[in-house]
Amino acid sequence: SIRQAERELQVTIDTIPALAARYRRDGSLDFVNRTWRTYTGLSQDSLHGQRWGVAIHPDDFPLVEAAWRAHLPTGQPFDIEQRLRRADGEYRCHFVRRVPLRNEDGEVIRWYGVGHDIEDQKRAERALQRSETYLAEAQRLSQTGSFSWRIGSGEIFWSKETYRIMGFDETVKPTIGLILQRVHPDDRKLVQQQLDRAVRGEQDYDYEYRLLMPDGDIKHIHVRAHRQVYEAGGGELVGALMDVTATRKAQEALQIAQTTLAHVTRVSTLGEMSASIAHEVNQPLAAIVTNAESSLRWLSRQPPDIEEAVVGIRQIVKDAHRASEVIRRIREFLKKAGPEMIRLDINEVVEEAVTLLQYEALRHGVAMQLELDSSLLPVRGDRVQLQQVIINLAVNGMQAMTTVRDRDRVLIMRTQPHQSDWVLVTIEDVGVGIKPENADRLFSAFYTTKPDGLGMGLSICRSIIEAHGGRVWASPRVGPGMTFQFTISAYGQGG
Repeated sequence: SIRQAERELQVTIDTIPALAARYRRDGSLDFVNRTWRTYTGLSQDSLHGQRWGVAIHPDDFPLVEAAWRAHLPTGQPFDIEQRLRRADGEYRCHFVRRVPLRNEDGEVIRWYGVGHDIEDQKRAERALQRSETYLAEAQRLSQTGSFSWRIGSGEIFWSKETYRIMGFDETVKPTIGLILQRVHPDDRKLVQQQLDRAVRGEQDYDYEYRLLMPDGDIKHIHVRAHRQVYEAGGGELVGALMDVTATRKAQEALQIAQTTLAHVTRVSTLGEMSASIAHEVNQPLAAIVTNAESSLRWLSRQPPDIEEAVVGIRQIVKDAHRASEVIRRIREFLKKAGPEMIRLDINEVVEEAVTLLQYEALRHGVAMQLELDSSLLPVRGDRVQLQQVIINLAVNGMQAMTTVRDRDRVLIMRTQPHQSDWVLVTIEDVGVGIKPENADRLFSAFYTTKPDGLGMGLSICRSIIEAHGGRVWASPRVGPGMTFQFTISAYGQGG
């Protein structure tokens, strides 16, 4: 029957999970469904004489009123987001759509509206927006951009910071060709190798390359990425790229400063060893003079003793080479240059350092005792810098034995294997040692136990050894004195 149909329609309207309302042609409320009444806590009778401002947030009322006034004359449907007061007093955002009902002549006779609570959605959108803002700001501050690459389709996504780092406008669509175009020519092969790895399906990526910007600037980029594989098939490379240009420039500046400081300390060390150097040079020069005089006398005889003169001249040549070698080693030690990491025999490095230390040991009354393992692997390092460390530690040991009177002054220099692919160098003295509480401070800058010391020697030794990937430390001997040790990696093992 008609009444049964009307009741069923009413139940349907009251039951639908939406706020439904009917408006008169002037926009005033005529009817609301039960869902609307339950939500707002208002009755049907309370709507008499009300227009469009019922339960609407006061701040949203002007917007709603303006929308009604704009669309009532035209009869055009309209959508709007507005806040409605719930029965508990909380205002929640709703998406409301209103459409007109027209008669046969096309005139608007009523309006119908349906509203949906979108407060949770709006809160999620605001939270997502905040998260995206925080992420974008964090990327800007840390100079870290994000990217993804759908390898199958070739689609690439860049974050805003990635666009900034790469130096492209955000309207430009990123492509592999665009990336390679911006990569420094010397690094394109490396980047192409990484791209090929991705195509082959490899998982993890961690590498650095340089960008050559249009203005000629060079940027250093560190990339870390991981391959994501989805159940539906296909893979995507997701990662981050960091602009580490400032870090690399700082590292270069630090290396230059360390090289300069190491050079200054080498000069200072040789200054302290000037008597030893003079002795090492004077010995062969004096021998040259002696042999030259002897040779002249042999040649002045009648008849000249050519054979003896030749022996003397050969000795002159030998002593000249010896003096030249001493000067060469001193020049190498004084040379100001960046580290040159090459394959070295650590025993040869120690022996060359000992040559420069011989008179210094004699001056301090110290016997140098070498215990060099002949089976050691070659090491990777800079010859001059490693000699600087050995000489510095040895001179410190000699100076620590200056006041020793009750025992022989012995300086032991030892090399031996350490673990599987390291070499350990040890320098032991039998001097006065140091207080246990000061052991940790020995390698700190400006810490010294000498009245006229700067406290930079051991600190620079630590910097040099750490730059070689090793470690240096000191510990008291079982008997009197100190033990200084450092490790250095075998060639091909330490980077």
